[in-house]
Amino acid sequence: METATTGVRHPKGPAKDRKGPDAKAFTASLLDSTVGGKLLVALTGTALVGFVVFHMIGNLKVLQGPDAINAYAYFLKHDLGALIWIARGGLLALFVLHLALALRLKLRSVAARPVPYQVYRPAQAGVASRTMVYTGVVVGLFTLFHLAHYTFGWVKGVQVTDATTGQKVWKNYFDLVDAKGRHDVYEMVVAGFSNWGMIAVYLVAQVVLFVHLRHGIPSVFQTLGLKNARLRGGIDILGLLVALTILVGNVALVLAVQLGWLKSQYPAG
Repeated sequence: METATTGVRHPKGPAKDRKGPDAKAFTASLLDSTVGGKLLVALTGTALVGFVVFHMIGNLKVLQGPDAINAYAYFLKHDLGALIWIARGGLLALFVLHLALALRLKLRSVAARPVPYQVYRPAQAGVASRTMVYTGVVVGLFTLFHLAHYTFGWVKGVQVTDATTGQKVWKNYFDLVDAKGRHDVYEMVVAGFSNWGMIAVYLVAQVVLFVHLRHGIPSVFQTLGLKNARLRGGIDILGLLVALTILVGNVALVLAVQLGWLKSQYPAG
């Protein structure tokens, strides 16, 4: 005698016919949600902070003299080949995504609260918190100027010394060449930070970056759910120390030129 077997059918059919989660739909949902947007802002921001630290350390090689910084720049530009452009493309994508998501979160916040609070409570939202988008935009504009100035050579420089002739000439910084035929980054830094207009732009940008990072770094921990009452103080101190280290490291280049620690190696006769 045969016994019929019975079972409960899965609403989506047999296991072999079931589809897994749609990656595109998940990504779209993540990007569209406020929680997902904050998470991506935190992650892209963390990656960008890592780049800023790496960039600062590389720039500080100028304190070791012309050969050290020029050799380092040559390595990045020539020895890495296509890798440097892949890295630049990745950084650009991170930067655009970070800024775009932050702007959208800000617009959503404004739309959700079109009428301002009747009672202002500064303790709940400090200046740095309320101006994160604006400081981010300023840093973004400075980054574009910095790229146009030093990476693409679209901004004219000042009267500088050409290492191949020892004469003062008007060039953009991108065209300077040292005695070994390398891009003369050392002379570029000295010339750039001998120009008070350039110094003013650079210092303002560094202060704005400090304000942005001072709040942004602890916010990453907050978004990831790691900033509890026990760790809050330490995380805030960490944010301050990282932001201050970057500020001091970048401003040190200006001071080194203005105090005469870095000088043109080829004074005109």
